[in-house]
Amino acid sequence: MAEVFISYSRADKPIAQAIAVELQRLGIDVWWDHDLLGGDDYRNRIAQILACAEVAFVVWSRNSIQSEWVLGEASAAKDKKILIPLIIDGCQPPLDFRAAHSLDFSSWVPGDQLSEPLLKALAERLDRQISYASGPLQHGAFSRLTRQAAQSWYRDVESMLFYYIGQGFACVVINIPLAVYSSKLPPWAPYLVAILNGIVVAAVYMRPALESRRMRVALPLFALAAAISPVSFVVTAWFYDQTSKEVFLTLTAFWVLALLFVTDIARRATP
Repeated sequence: MAEVFISYSRADKPIAQAIAVELQRLGIDVWWDHDLLGGDDYRNRIAQILACAEVAFVVWSRNSIQSEWVLGEASAAKDKKILIPLIIDGCQPPLDFRAAHSLDFSSWVPGDQLSEPLLKALAERLDRQISYASGPLQHGAFSRLTRQAAQSWYRDVESMLFYYIGQGFACVVINIPLAVYSSKLPPWAPYLVAILNGIVVAAVYMRPALESRRMRVALPLFALAAAISPVSFVVTAWFYDQTSKEVFLTLTAFWVLALLFVTDIARRATP
């Protein structure tokens, strides 16, 4: 039977998988429901694994605190006194679990080594020394920033995807006057104004998608959202030059309708 059991929400599967990979690198036998076989009785199988495990990691997030499965597994681990809680997005654990000290994994991204506090807690529970023999891995700043952005993306990919699509439509709409009067401005001015428009729109429109993220992750995502505006200006200006006013007005109505539709989907998809 496995030494370590990992409980998590489906929305946080990449994080749970990355933690499992790091534990396996350390020679620890890990079980998470990825190991369930076809035809297994989920409840009985999980109960058996929990009954035999020496440690149970519960990955708390804004997704898992609403999961009945995770709450049930955490309760069983708490009763057995094998629970080690991990918080991955700064959320508060459910009230019944706040007395237990939780390890902050908000800044941890897949590819990082596991923290010393986690290794120490694990070593105490398993009664053996656990460490990375080769020392800490070194990652470049750009590499880690890329992995942080990826972590933020796949936690709620559907919501982020639709917010970015909505950001594009919002930038198209706000840049319509700029496209109409761009010929009266210096060549560089429309692009500068488009960037400023993008910053303003991203600050207002992307807030629900970014407010739950730490600053070092939210800033690159915010910059990407703002960068959509110059592209949308080019598209809008091209349509204005290539079509009649009647067709352009029809397209404007379509863009506004698409913005409302996509925004509604994005908000529904936000955990």
